[in-house]
Amino acid sequence: MKRLCLVVTDAISFNVLYRGQLEHLKAQGFQLTLLCGGSADEIELLRRRDVGKVVPIKMVRPPRIGADLAALLQLLFHFLRFRYDMVLVATPKAILLGSITAWLTRQSRRVVFFKGRVYENFSGFSRSLYLTFDRIAVFCAHEVLFVSRSLMAEYRHAGDFFTRKGRVLGGGSSNGVNADHFDPENVSNDKLEELKKSLGIEPDAFVVLTVGRISMEKGLAEMEALTKRAAQSTENIRFVMVGPVEAGCESVLTRIQTIGNVSHVGFTDDVSAYFAIANVHLFLTHREGFGNVAIEAAVMGVPTIGFDVVGVRDSVAEGVSGVRVPFGDVETVWQHIERMRRNPKETEQIYSNARQWALENFDQNHVWELFERYCAR
Repeated sequence: MKRLCLVVTDAISFNVLYRGQLEHLKAQGFQLTLLCGGSADEIELLRRRDVGKVVPIKMVRPPRIGADLAALLQLLFHFLRFRYDMVLVATPKAILLGSITAWLTRQSRRVVFFKGRVYENFSGFSRSLYLTFDRIAVFCAHEVLFVSRSLMAEYRHAGDFFTRKGRVLGGGSSNGVNADHFDPENVSNDKLEELKKSLGIEPDAFVVLTVGRISMEKGLAEMEALTKRAAQSTENIRFVMVGPVEAGCESVLTRIQTIGNVSHVGFTDDVSAYFAIANVHLFLTHREGFGNVAIEAAVMGVPTIGFDVVGVRDSVAEGVSGVRVPFGDVETVWQHIERMRRNPKETEQIYSNARQWALENFDQNHVWELFERYCAR
């Protein structure tokens, strides 16, 4: 039985990004130990899943020297006591602290899993500092996984050192997409009508959907510009924003909502019904490791308009599942929205193979199998 230790900064990553996958690994005979920080509620939720031993580590996402040193010592003492067949670290703080302590204790197989770069749009000293942290992690690792090919390419631009030990499993993605759950056939017309009614959306409205954290780096400023543009139109265009609001962005969202063509829904476990009422999905993120929400849209048959940035290049297939536009080009985004609104039959024909493409490349069972085989080596 393989003993695997997975380390992330916050338990919410296990509960969201590894939903179902940890259960799959346990069912295949892996003995899991999960090291993470996070709220008591998230850690308790993780424990209730009964997928392995959960060890709380007091890691926090922001840089805090005292807390980081305490977490480093916790990890060090844990790895001195326990040996694993593989230690995999993911998410920024866990990558740095986990890779150092796994290296110091000479764990037999050390893997870093890069799923994005928080410093993607940084410059100067801050960017150099974060790159140095990543260099340390890569030095300490035997192997490096990247969640997407475009993310790996960006690291390669910073030097071959980052990718010499690296690879992408399959087409990318860390958890794939559940074809049974995200299936438009599973959402009844009655449910669609009820959902539209609850959001105050008329039956003939053209619905533009965003899903995910509501923040400036996820395209909130661009959304404001688009909603203002739509308000000047005589056409019935409605925006639905699904996701939690990041601290400091409440006033911007309130300002957008006063325009009158926007509905906001907070965090929800099931976004499939929202995709089912959408005509187009907007994915205006400024940075991404891999855009899983775009492949969820694809399997629901909803085209995505996204910026041509890291992570989106892998999850939006040009002319198949959607269209990518130059970063920050809101005018071109609007033109594509209008084109899709005016030509619904043409749009349906162009993107008719979106679901097939997404499942061929990112079906959840296939993604899980690739990761399972990787861990079993």
